[in-house]
Amino acid sequence: MICISMTNEELIEELYHKAHQKGFFNELHQKVDEIKKQNPKMPLCDVTQSAYREIKKTKLALPTTQN
Repeated sequence: MICISMTNEELIEELYHKAHQKGFFNELHQKVDEIKKQNPKMPLCDVTQSAYREIKKTKLALPTTQN
């Protein structure tokens, strides 16, 4: 098993990149700002992960429309 470790900055960058690919980059950025205001001492890496998980969960809960 190969274990790849990332720095906090790399992890944040990866989450923003995934959010961009999935179409919610701006939403992630807004959620990160919101969480930072509520929890100013929370590490940015944790804030970003929390925001990403929350948005992803709501995106998955939305019904898909078929044409």
